[in-house]
Amino acid sequence: MGLFLILFNFVILSHFIYVFSDSKVTVAFFLSIPLNATSYLIGPLAFFYVRSILKDDSYFTKYDWLHFILFAIIFIGRLPFNVSGWSDKLLIAEDIIFNSRNGLSYPDLNNFLTMNVNYKMKGIHFIIYLVVIWYNLLKSKTKSRFLLTTSRQEKIVITWLIFFVTIISFLGVFFILILFPNANIIVYQSEIEIPFILVFVGFLMLILGLILFPQILYGVPLERNTVINNNIETKAINETEKLSLHDDYIDKIRLLLQNWALESKFTDANSTINSLSVDIGIPFHHLSYYFNHINNEKYIDWRNRLRVEYALELLLSEQGFEKTFEVLSQESGFRSYSAFIRCFKQFTGKLPKEFVKDSKS
Repeated sequence: MGLFLILFNFVILSHFIYVFSDSKVTVAFFLSIPLNATSYLIGPLAFFYVRSILKDDSYFTKYDWLHFILFAIIFIGRLPFNVSGWSDKLLIAEDIIFNSRNGLSYPDLNNFLTMNVNYKMKGIHFIIYLVVIWYNLLKSKTKSRFLLTTSRQEKIVITWLIFFVTIISFLGVFFILILFPNANIIVYQSEIEIPFILVFVGFLMLILGLILFPQILYGVPLERNTVINNNIETKAINETEKLSLHDDYIDKIRLLLQNWALESKFTDANSTINSLSVDIGIPFHHLSYYFNHINNEKYIDWRNRLRVEYALELLLSEQGFEKTFEVLSQESGFRSYSAFIRCFKQFTGKLPKEFVKDSKS
């Protein structure tokens, strides 16, 4: 989604320059940037984003490269012009400023498509992806109505997706208007000013939606196979279950975390919530949601508490008395001795020396 927003902004900015700029240098500069084919990426990127949320899977399939064929054709066809001389770019920039693009062909601009055909294909290409996105979204929403249980998180994300697709559809309409210029450039400039403002407002609404409802980034829990691994006992759950942040799924996460802790994997200094996600087979955004909204401790605090408890066990053992605090901190998974002291004080209320002294008395 982030890449979609960046590229769509670039496309709108470049067309704004082509329509309103009176500077040949500025227009020529944008013509020189080898990102002119990005208009053929915004549709696929929006599609991939919505699909990844609905399927809870961001991996590409072996056929997804087909979505980039048109982009590659336009990009390759434009490369000769991108490496052409600056004087050629200034000449075309002058024509764009003082003439309507509707009456210009520029056969040298792209080896495969004329300027008129390219502009029309951009709009048609984006509209096709909007139709496919709406179909998948409405199909998923209709299916969710027949589920016996629908989590609050799922409702929030589905609502966000509808809002997201509605906004980009709204932007797409004005995107098409921008790509079909009037024969009279003066008239075109006056007609297209309001659509540019509305496009800006639409993007502002998307950004505000992300800021006000950050939980939409956690995604929609869907179906997945869960496997629990334990050094003492291995349990395999082969049945496919609907993962939802309900009590049954929360219990599964807790059991997986308990097994992970029993294996003392938190003693790895490189342990992070990302590595934890890989270890227990739970998506990162599910774990992040669990620690941020359900668990009584954040992930960092939970991991550090396990490390301190591990250090306490070492201190109370016979072998622990023979080791220095620095060694104990390393064996517990802390990267630095100062971090060990700070966390030890936080969870026990005492410094390691004070704890040892009190335990001996």
